[in-house]
Amino acid sequence: MISTTLDERQYRTADEINTAMGRVYGHMGIAVLVSMIMSYMVGTSPALLEFFFTGITKWIVIFAPLVFVFLVPILLNSGIGLVGASLVLYGFAGVMGLSFATIFAVFQMGSIFTAFMGAAVLFGVMSIYGYFTKKSLDSMGKFMFVGLIAIVIASIINIFVGNTVLQMVISALAIIIFLGLTAYDTQKIREELMYESTYVAEVSGALSLYLNFINIFLSLLQLFGDKKE
Repeated sequence: MISTTLDERQYRTADEINTAMGRVYGHMGIAVLVSMIMSYMVGTSPALLEFFFTGITKWIVIFAPLVFVFLVPILLNSGIGLVGASLVLYGFAGVMGLSFATIFAVFQMGSIFTAFMGAAVLFGVMSIYGYFTKKSLDSMGKFMFVGLIAIVIASIINIFVGNTVLQMVISALAIIIFLGLTAYDTQKIREELMYESTYVAEVSGALSLYLNFINIFLSLLQLFGDKKE
């Protein structure tokens, strides 16, 4: 009886959960905006492109996001506060934006816009599904995580191999995997926010959804984008 009473006291109301999820999407939206602004600023400047994407700097820029993916959760749980956690997320988003800045030099602006809007629609549909479905998505999430590891390894290999067909296959699989992860992550974030009210849960959730959205966007662009001549 005591345990049940405590659980009921810890459980948040529907309005509190929805408000918390709103903050999650807000953090995610700002992170996406930071990435796109950074990417546009660098990708439309020949001088900055030459600086960041030649020599050793190129490899630092390409692999920096992979390093930050492991560092960001550690920083978020280090007690740096809401402002510090938000800045960590937005800083990571800036690094991510820098890493894919070449899209503005390679692809037509119309293709970038179309891929972005397509990603927004697909992401929205899957996130809504994950938010409202009563079905547990745990088994799907585990399967998608295995697939994620596979495409990360394949992507790293293809950086050195440069096989166009392999890149197209990776992009197609990535869309499926990150759409599945979007639904799974949304459900897990919502479940966590039913009990957890700290800023860490919200910013961490925003990070997960941000990564899903950006990867859907880049994969769509890689598959269907028109390149500049």
